[in-house]
Amino acid sequence: MISNNAKLYTEHHELSISDDSIREIIRLAKRYLKEKSLPDSGIDLIDRTMSAVKVSKQSLPKDIDSLKSEFLDLQKENNKKTQDQRLEELDWFYLSLTNKVSAIVLDQYLDEDPTNHKTIEEKQASIIALLEKIKTHAEKDITEVTDSDLAAMVSIITGIPAGKVQTQEKERLLDMEDTLRKRVIGQDVAIKTISDAIVESRSGLSKPGQPIGSFFFSGPTGTGKTELAKSLAEFLFNDENAIIRFDMSEFKEEHSAALLYGAPPGYVGYEEGGVLVNKIRQKPYAIVLFDEIEKAHQSVFDVFLQILDEGKLHDRLGKEGDFSNAVILFTSNIGSDFISKTMEKGDVPTSNQLTDIMSNYFRPEFLGRITEIVPFAPISEKIAVSIFNLHLKKELLNMAERLGITLEINEETRTYLALMGFLPYMVLDR
Repeated sequence: MISNNAKLYTEHHELSISDDSIREIIRLAKRYLKEKSLPDSGIDLIDRTMSAVKVSKQSLPKDIDSLKSEFLDLQKENNKKTQDQRLEELDWFYLSLTNKVSAIVLDQYLDEDPTNHKTIEEKQASIIALLEKIKTHAEKDITEVTDSDLAAMVSIITGIPAGKVQTQEKERLLDMEDTLRKRVIGQDVAIKTISDAIVESRSGLSKPGQPIGSFFFSGPTGTGKTELAKSLAEFLFNDENAIIRFDMSEFKEEHSAALLYGAPPGYVGYEEGGVLVNKIRQKPYAIVLFDEIEKAHQSVFDVFLQILDEGKLHDRLGKEGDFSNAVILFTSNIGSDFISKTMEKGDVPTSNQLTDIMSNYFRPEFLGRITEIVPFAPISEKIAVSIFNLHLKKELLNMAERLGITLEINEETRTYLALMGFLPYMVLDR
């Protein structure tokens, strides 16, 4: 059916598509475009991709010439401006470029965001490289829609770089542990546990339709649970804000817990549907974080069981939320004392030990469906200083450099400041 419809679109848009690409459409639509069913989702993908390619083909040559000319003028003018002004104007130019160049082209060639660079030289080099790639693309005589075009359109629709994930996922997953360690310090056990489980899931060893993984983060407050959730979102979905967070202390009562899947008929908010279903439909590729789940009403765990079992949840309006492309995280402070004492001795709590402790508070059928219970180690003074140094470099020192200020902080001062934030009463007593 998709092949037959494709012929109509090829005539209309004056672009061809191969049989292999038709098969790729079916695969992409099945995995990523779950708002509609096949063949509708596949036909929609063909139409949108061909439309975007045709418009880009007509407008890109003029747009790229205009952008290159604009960039040359900007470089000449920048010699008369301050470093801060030059950095800001380069960022504005990049924003202008993303508005002019079709997203279906941009997604294929954008390896990095130039605005993330801190120096003028790095920003300029990144923009020049991108302009050259786009210029080469504009010079091609495009007559066919490719798999890269299709993956780019999926990326536009979902917000996930599907093409890049397909081609580089194996290599990226092998580096997952090291990548997460650069941002989350002092939680090597937690990082290894999660990395191993996600690699196993992505290798096709998990049940189809279920979430990518479900993890129970347990340990003292302030040990990096939220930071690891952000790091996971950035690694898996290229966006640290790809997090759907629920503070479960707001769902203590049965009537508030029901809001997750929708208010009953006749009650305020019925027409809006379930808040959890709505959020996952808006952001299907995300970390879903349920914070402090020990505070939630027991009826909420029926919702959790359905998500973990089936990867789907329906609200009272019949709308479906699909969690098969999400990672589910639960956090709790329960077991913190045991975890802290065990890890301070240099040992790691076993899965059985953690399950025994949690079974005093949570239903066994819930614990049995969790991929892993992940212990978080208490933060030592040494780790606190390392965390301080990481954020100092990322935030304060880089900001000072952009302002043209040379800021030096000796080791003794760094340690003092780190411990003042970590254990102020101990520092003041010294």
